[in-house]
Amino acid sequence: MRAIKFAARAALFAGILIYAPLLLAVEPAPATDDGTGARTFVVAIDSFNALDPQSPDTLNARLAYARFLIKLEGADCQTHLDEAQGQLDVATADRAFAVVIPSGLALAADIEYQLHLARASCGAGATVRDLELHAALESAQRAVALYRDDFDAVSMVTMQFNVAFAYHNLGDAAAAAAALRTTLDWDREYGFADDAEDNYELLLQWSNEDAGSVRVEALMQDFPQRSATLSFGWTEGDSTLTLQSDISQFAGADSVHFQVSRAAQRQVRRGWSSWLVSYQLGEPRFEFDGLPTSERVEEPLADSLAHILLHFHDFRLKHNGDFQEDKGDYRFESRTRADAKVLARDLSALSPDSKRGRLTPLARRLEAAVRDMLLPVTEAQTAEEYNLETGTWIGATLEQGVWYDMTAALLLPLAPQLFVTHKIQFTYSRSVPCLPGAAELSCIEIVLRAIPDPDVVKAGLDTLARSSHVANGRVRRLWSVTTMRLVTDPATLRTYTRETRWHAYWSNGVSGPGQSLLESGRTIESMSAPTPDGPR
Repeated sequence: MRAIKFAARAALFAGILIYAPLLLAVEPAPATDDGTGARTFVVAIDSFNALDPQSPDTLNARLAYARFLIKLEGADCQTHLDEAQGQLDVATADRAFAVVIPSGLALAADIEYQLHLARASCGAGATVRDLELHAALESAQRAVALYRDDFDAVSMVTMQFNVAFAYHNLGDAAAAAAALRTTLDWDREYGFADDAEDNYELLLQWSNEDAGSVRVEALMQDFPQRSATLSFGWTEGDSTLTLQSDISQFAGADSVHFQVSRAAQRQVRRGWSSWLVSYQLGEPRFEFDGLPTSERVEEPLADSLAHILLHFHDFRLKHNGDFQEDKGDYRFESRTRADAKVLARDLSALSPDSKRGRLTPLARRLEAAVRDMLLPVTEAQTAEEYNLETGTWIGATLEQGVWYDMTAALLLPLAPQLFVTHKIQFTYSRSVPCLPGAAELSCIEIVLRAIPDPDVVKAGLDTLARSSHVANGRVRRLWSVTTMRLVTDPATLRTYTRETRWHAYWSNGVSGPGQSLLESGRTIESMSAPTPDGPR
């Protein structure tokens, strides 16, 4: 990955990489509509819904239509807003919404804010207007927290501004000014200079002070301009690592949700020609909320479980930090196979159809997945994880608030044995403490988002369709979004936190319930401060 050159984009980019072509196509919506725009949405929604009500196409189209309707002006505004509310309700009522729509809950709260704000000005009396503005304020505050949790700083700061705007509309000048000052604090924290200029001008206007350019420039004089140069500076030491994962998968009425945690002791030692990273693993702990009943979910579940068991693999680095090789050995293979056997027996015991001493089909799939992934996948998975955490960033200089582009081959959600070229965008988001509770902001936060290259995916699906003689009219769909948050020390490139979230969708092109497969997951890997005397 280090060979990839970074191409800077000097622009803030909100909601990046979310697959929503209709959202992009209709923004901004016109103030009035002759019916053509609405019909376009209705036709698209009906078409997508007939194929799969739970697809990203269908759900995103409903959100886009709701936004379109909210922005329409005219005497029948209440009718438009009722229809917008209906589209939002249908989308969010489907359990697929939170799985396949990244930042779905935040987007819903964002649209609710727009709805309440529009109702407040849609011929409402004073009492109704006041109720709607209070509801708008509540929705904006909820959206702030949800966007923060989704690592979307741009949308978070935007919604915090909307909190200030809602207070201002309610006539609470003190609360409005306080909320706007919080927005400015975040502008400074995340490096949003252009946004800060506008907000300083507005704050001065709300305070009945001189809001001219000279006054604004004076307030902006100490605005921070941050950059970070990342260098490989590892030293020998031991650390404690913890891994926590939360994964949901479902197809139709069949679903599974499970959580797993695991601890490991990591040793970093420098040899005469390389660095060696090795792990002493604790027992994995799995918790399942029921088990799937069909092959449609059993197979991806087995792959996900195998992927987790293959985590924490020993590897070697060159002295300059370049990945050299995974250190495949009998000890790791033996331990992984043993863990898989224990988990397979536990899964069989949980199954209501299990028979004494016999493995269930799911258990057998798990052992087969571990066997198939041990040799060809482990090294690639280990290299990918190291490069995303450390190797990619060696020697890079990142300007805060700038989004950068790169491409890289990454494992594909729902198919953890396949590597596909991904389009990746990332940013140095802010300075943060390396460890929870620390006071010094000595680490930086990097936010990364990736989607499989659409052209590569299309070519692969076309080849698959030809080779399997898919019937005309059946269009297979594969879609995913991966978001990652890194907390790393730029002086050493030692990563203290890596949080990864993903949303994925697969359809075999057959209409009807249970034909598509959906998955979402969240994994957090945390590391203690390394010490040469052993983990703290």
